[in-house]
Amino acid sequence: MKTLVRQTSTIAYRDTGSGRPLVWLHGWGVNGAFFQPQFDALGDRFRLIAPDLRGHGQSSAFDANSTFPDLADDVRAIIDHEHLDAPIIIGWSLGAMVAWDLLSRHTDLEAAGLVTIDMVPRMLNTPQWPHGLRYGSDYRVFERSLSAMRADWDAFTAVFLPRVFARGSEAAFGELKAELRDEARRNDSESMARLWVQLVELDYRDRLAAIQVPTLVVHGEKSQLYRPAASQWVAGQIDRAQIRGFPQSGHAPHLEEPDEFNRMLARFSEAQGWHDTQTTDSIP
Repeated sequence: MKTLVRQTSTIAYRDTGSGRPLVWLHGWGVNGAFFQPQFDALGDRFRLIAPDLRGHGQSSAFDANSTFPDLADDVRAIIDHEHLDAPIIIGWSLGAMVAWDLLSRHTDLEAAGLVTIDMVPRMLNTPQWPHGLRYGSDYRVFERSLSAMRADWDAFTAVFLPRVFARGSEAAFGELKAELRDEARRNDSESMARLWVQLVELDYRDRLAAIQVPTLVVHGEKSQLYRPAASQWVAGQIDRAQIRGFPQSGHAPHLEEPDEFNRMLARFSEAQGWHDTQTTDSIP
């Protein structure tokens, strides 16, 4: 792990491989280790950078002075510090929100592309907005979650982690779920709660039109968190967007169908003018 000190915060990040840089932004409550299948398969042909976003993993806490845009500013600081040329930004869940914030505010960032994984620009449902969290119909639901995570973060991880995967996938991913829960339970509960409060209030629907890079909108067709129609809406707001569904996946296609996800990502990178000496078909 590398670290970058920013004012009073330290951001930890994984950095391995060479080639076109791929910047991986993880979901809420987890950390950069949730991209291990990509590091294992793609590290010999891409440069992979995966920060632990502020408040997660080995990075500093998301303290009372932190704001959601700080997450994107941290990522930009890493990109500049490492002199990353034409990176592709991959944002999963919360990480997609960070990516939208990053690219809509840091308009001078010359990213080559964007991949978002199963996320919407507003989590809270309203009568006019049906594309939020499946179980997040109003503030009361989010407030119950907030109380539960503050009361017992360890128990809360046992509830939210299974929702990451397609329902009924215990036999296939039971061991992986246990490993990922071990990672998630190490996070600071108060950081998670503070970030949750800000995340619930975010509405980035008007940010999407500002995204001017080729974009791939990915979703799991069996997601327990968001409906496929939500990703269709997202793709419709971005001029240069394509949509890709993974039929056997829930909220995490990169974990549930990693081989096809990795091949898709390599093809997307090639389409942006980056060609590796190995063919995408050789990616396991």
